[in-house]
Amino acid sequence: MARIPEEEIAEVRRRADIADIIGRYLTVQKRGREYRAICPFHDDHDPSLHINPDMRIYKCFVCNAGGNVFTFVQNYENVSFPEAVEKVADLIGYPLSVKADRTETKTDPKMDRYYKVMEETIRFTCYEMNGEEARKAKSYLDGRGMDEAIRTQFEIGYNPGGDRLCRFLKAKGFEDADMVAVNVARTGSDGVKDVFSNRITFPIHDVHGHPIGFSARTLDPDNPSKYVNTTDTPLFHKSEIVYNAHRARMSARREGKIYVCEGVTDVIALAKAGIQNAVCTLGTACTRQQIQILHHMAPLIVFCYDGDNAGQNATVKAGRLARAEGCEVAVVDNRTGLDPDELIRSQGPDALKEMLSKQMIWMEFVLNYLKNRTNFDNYQERKDFVAKARAELDSLNDEMDRRYFTEEISRISGFHLDYEPKETKPVYQPAQASRIGMGLEEAEEMILAMMLGHKEASQHFSEKLGFLKDKDRSGLAMMIVDCYRSSDKIDPDVLMDQADSQTVRNLIARLISLPVYAMAYDETMMDGAIRRVNISLKEAQADAFKEQLAQPMNQESSLVIMEEYRECLKDLRRYIDEEANEFYRNEKNCD
Repeated sequence: MARIPEEEIAEVRRRADIADIIGRYLTVQKRGREYRAICPFHDDHDPSLHINPDMRIYKCFVCNAGGNVFTFVQNYENVSFPEAVEKVADLIGYPLSVKADRTETKTDPKMDRYYKVMEETIRFTCYEMNGEEARKAKSYLDGRGMDEAIRTQFEIGYNPGGDRLCRFLKAKGFEDADMVAVNVARTGSDGVKDVFSNRITFPIHDVHGHPIGFSARTLDPDNPSKYVNTTDTPLFHKSEIVYNAHRARMSARREGKIYVCEGVTDVIALAKAGIQNAVCTLGTACTRQQIQILHHMAPLIVFCYDGDNAGQNATVKAGRLARAEGCEVAVVDNRTGLDPDELIRSQGPDALKEMLSKQMIWMEFVLNYLKNRTNFDNYQERKDFVAKARAELDSLNDEMDRRYFTEEISRISGFHLDYEPKETKPVYQPAQASRIGMGLEEAEEMILAMMLGHKEASQHFSEKLGFLKDKDRSGLAMMIVDCYRSSDKIDPDVLMDQADSQTVRNLIARLISLPVYAMAYDETMMDGAIRRVNISLKEAQADAFKEQLAQPMNQESSLVIMEEYRECLKDLRRYIDEEANEFYRNEKNCD
């Protein structure tokens, strides 16, 4: 299998302006020599994603996401590394000699057959839409504003009666078991029967564009099941499906937001108004899996559910779920009493666009939602309103929002609430490496940061320590040592591509943001951090010996372990004494 040559990957990396590439996905703002953006990998309100064009990396100082231009595209697009390289190459106009290999995983022959059944079903139903038997269906769709262009875009078809789909698929050589497995047919006493007979069909695809199911509408006004969806199949799992995601992805990234509606016809209504970044969750119950798909599509999720009680209740549940997954959330202020499909049919595209332009940020929506469900003449209900509103207020990070909505809650409830700034975690600042009580994590990161910046630090590490207690940090240390065998300098951007996990890439991004990375090499500081790691290791070893000695054993074994325990304690006291002496020397020099 062809692989992208390393020299071409290096050239794409060199030519790509990381701020420009990230700017294709997010809104970036220049701040001095850096750029800032709202981080798409957590619930961010203040721009906490820092982009450093000189070092060709990005780093979020809240969720610790970090990496280079390939890492960003890989995580944002949820694609493989070769595909990320290809996408960046396309964005900068660099011609790769080979295409990224998309066949790294073996295909399942059974799943391939299922997809082919679905593809042929779509082809059949779209063909039948132009048949004599579909006149009523076509007339209905025309009346709903779904003209030929919309029908073609969404592959809307018609499944006629007489089990003609089953006969067509059999003629194509498909087995009854495959048709039944994907729920386009069911088994009856007299053979297989069409599931969506006499219904208009709306195909459903997964995020990659594979056809996996249908939502089908009856034309019989007496049929209580107006819409039926594909049941659970090897391809179709309703809780994991976002309708139209494969079409909406690019538009959502370009616009920076994704509209989430209740049903298929609402998505089509937005498309008729020229809005392509819309999807639906096939009902109002939104799941965590669906939210994760939406999160990968755009930084802002805009819920456009119906304005009735069911729609508003669903918006609250889905919005809280989305925010828990780190998404930015807004809600369309729908006071028309109509869903998007009804609105565009009764008042036209401009009315729909006007409604969509009226968006509330999450806290605005929640306050309105709670207010409309509270009797403010009842003291207990007013208290409950304040308690629920403050619970939402605690989730806000923006201090201006917190201050404003504290005043709003006071005004609405009649209770006076004091503004409380949100507690922020102190930012880590490396101090003297010899100070008593430095944490293990801090010491190991200090060692790694010095190793990244200085070859002599890496050599000193190899001679005096050789490994770190944390698995990921120790693995990175070995990578650094190995890199210095062929180079006198390490490019963190290149090192990130060699890392085998996002955890290590985040770690590299964090290390080069530490002040110690840019400092001149200080062997005393390096020794102090190594000593702190040794103290932690000896403490853990001493605890293990104590546990062993507490277990029943013969006298000979006990004496051996006791001697090892004494040696361990001796080493531990020596390291602690060295640390204390270094600390006092520094204190004296400061005086």
